[in-house]
Amino acid sequence: MHGAHGCASSLHELFYSAMQTTRWAATIYCAISLSVGGCGATHQVDGPAAESGSTESIAVVQVETITTVQSSAGWFLSPTPERLVPAYVERTAEIADTRSAEQQERAKVDLALLFAETQTGTLNQRLDARLASASTAVWTIEHSFPHVEQSAAGVRWPLAVSNSSAADLDGSVSPEWRGWQDFRGLGVRGSTRLTDLPVPVATLDFETTGLGSPLTLSVEGSSLMVTNRSAEPVERALLIYSHPGGVGITLIASLEPGERRVTVLGPKEHPPETLLELARGQLTEFFSTSVGPELAPAMAAAKSIPFLETQGLRLIALLAEEQEPASVSFSSPVSARQRVVLSHSEILKPEEEGRVLLEVMDPSVGLERARASFGRFTQAKLEFAARNSDSSVSQRAAALLGELRAQ
Repeated sequence: MHGAHGCASSLHELFYSAMQTTRWAATIYCAISLSVGGCGATHQVDGPAAESGSTESIAVVQVETITTVQSSAGWFLSPTPERLVPAYVERTAEIADTRSAEQQERAKVDLALLFAETQTGTLNQRLDARLASASTAVWTIEHSFPHVEQSAAGVRWPLAVSNSSAADLDGSVSPEWRGWQDFRGLGVRGSTRLTDLPVPVATLDFETTGLGSPLTLSVEGSSLMVTNRSAEPVERALLIYSHPGGVGITLIASLEPGERRVTVLGPKEHPPETLLELARGQLTEFFSTSVGPELAPAMAAAKSIPFLETQGLRLIALLAEEQEPASVSFSSPVSARQRVVLSHSEILKPEEEGRVLLEVMDPSVGLERARASFGRFTQAKLEFAARNSDSSVSQRAAALLGELRAQ
């Protein structure tokens, strides 16, 4: 799925005011290596290339995804997913213990920065980014590329952007990162660390407490209730249900602040493979209406696994820019900026919760088997089981959860 990428005319011109930075609770691991499959032979770099071109010929696309996970009773559970992180992406050495936050609203935030060229000619420019919290919530950075520098003043993200060919990420890299290359934008690497080749996207993710999803999905009897908890209207949303028989998507029309609505799941009348292809087209169309045809295919490719291919029930919505969880400012002016905020609300259905409890009670189920069975949100499902009133269930779940967190 490729569009006419890198077209600056589709990007919204924005006036941006940097928000006040806050202290982040994060310890960043300093070692990083770039090992990109399918790139051919690597080359030795003796020093940073001389800068050329201007940052004012760079257009920036910023995509933030807020993920929450809830039980059918409304408990907020761990939003941290099981996924294959590329070798070149840096992982934080120490992740804060979230057990004390289990009663709070928690969210996972994924930030992707893409860059497009608005003028022809050679381009190689340093473009440092600074990130600041849009709330008073505590953040714990978990993964980043390029390397992030954290201090008491905030978070600095040294970037270098160029129109030299970005690495062509192959099938060994998860589509959650590889999908962004469908944007066909500029290459990005760290400006203070030399790597073999630039990649198509700068990414960063963190878990935060005190930040919940503006939209929530709940089960009330046999009904699914969608609620807009925010002060902003939500014009369109998708209810997605994926299971071994396929994936179905239901479009939800405008929700005003505070509005609740009963919704139903869409029919599934085709083989699973056909349903998945249809769903990918629906997801691309949903994004395209709001973000344009250049960005939509890349978003759909990067979000196919969490939104369509992960079994479960979820609500997806595009939010107003003002609802972004992190603000990003740059060291130099850019030609245009487009900010996209996605809400991803995951809910455990009662039948899935029952299955989790039965498996946890089985003494033959160890962590690896639990991971294989529970999938992307294994940690959330173990947290749910650890809150069960049956001590034999809660103790086994707590033991598995401790083993998972220790890895």
